[in-house]
Amino acid sequence: MSAHPHAGHPHGSLDNPDVAHETGDINVRAILWFVAVLAGVVLAMNAAMAGMFKVLQHYERRNEPYVTPLARPAGETAPEPRLQTTPWTDLRTFRAEQHDYLHGYGWVDEKLGVARIPIERAKEMLLQRGIAVRPELADAAEGTHVAATGESNSARGIPAAGPDRSTVPAPAAAAPPPAAPQAAPAAKKTGGGE
Repeated sequence: MSAHPHAGHPHGSLDNPDVAHETGDINVRAILWFVAVLAGVVLAMNAAMAGMFKVLQHYERRNEPYVTPLARPAGETAPEPRLQTTPWTDLRTFRAEQHDYLHGYGWVDEKLGVARIPIERAKEMLLQRGIAVRPELADAAEGTHVAATGESNSARGIPAAGPDRSTVPAPAAAAPPPAAPQAAPAAKKTGGGE
């Protein structure tokens, strides 16, 4: 056997006198100085920013505009009407109130004895009784005292399910009908039996 320690290696000796550890490529001292300088710059910038914020706060306090004593304190709500923050909730509440108002009983003026009733009941009563008209506002030539002359009065005075018993007033009391507009000759030819 050979006395050489690597003699048993199949490729021979592993020592290469031309290759060794390189000590000149990394300068550890320069890296440590860079880290120290970088940390110093970061700390200096933080101190400068903190000082700048203190100066700006002092400037803002000194130049703060005058606030009137009538101004509302912070956190206190403004009087009505306010801006809507949740319009969907306000709409739901409004519709519920309107539904209750239309479909429920309640007082309009309790001292005068004026009350409101559900709209369905009011419609039934209107069909049964008709619309009341004050006598001083009634006109003999208008409304349900005159037979139908082509103008609608929405059948206000005709009781529900009752026949129309109105009559035409005497010619002296009735106002003359307005003059019919002159029709064009072409319209007379197409009108029929003339």
